[in-house]
Amino acid sequence: MKSDRERWNSRYSKESGDTPYPDQLLIEWSELLTSGRALDLACGRGANSIFMARRGYWVDALDISFVALQSLSKQVCIEGLPIGCAAVDLDQYPLPVNFYNLITVFYFFSRNLIGPIKSALKRDGLLIYATFNYNHISLRPDFCREYLVPPGGLGQFFPDLKRILDMEHTGPSNNISQFVGKNHG
Repeated sequence: MKSDRERWNSRYSKESGDTPYPDQLLIEWSELLTSGRALDLACGRGANSIFMARRGYWVDALDISFVALQSLSKQVCIEGLPIGCAAVDLDQYPLPVNFYNLITVFYFFSRNLIGPIKSALKRDGLLIYATFNYNHISLRPDFCREYLVPPGGLGQFFPDLKRILDMEHTGPSNNISQFVGKNHG
């Protein structure tokens, strides 16, 4: 059986070299972006990292795939963007406490990461999060259920954040949960 890293490296090695587009949720809420330090968890090929860096953030881009990060690193070099890349297993990687002004997570969910995300967000820091929820099983019956947001949506995991957006079901198949919140801690 392939490891997570091998699976993701294989997937990203099949994608074209074109720079992907940032997630629509990040674009929609870009008026809330200021500057500072940002964390892009499970960043993939880095479209969201690039978007944030172009808007004045120093970005830490974390992903398990070396292949995805190589693609991002090429773009970082071409544009001279303030992005640091690290290939890590997010379930094992310790996040710094009270460090980030902005944290983004797109299409990755791990209950083990909820506490570290909360702790890493600075006072008045912003969290933008979108990922698959339990309805995704109807589209992909083989999808691992532990990586799906359960009924109640993402907001239930971030009760201490001021909710700006909390949508349990969205997308054409209602299989995506979205959350935007601000830390008033």
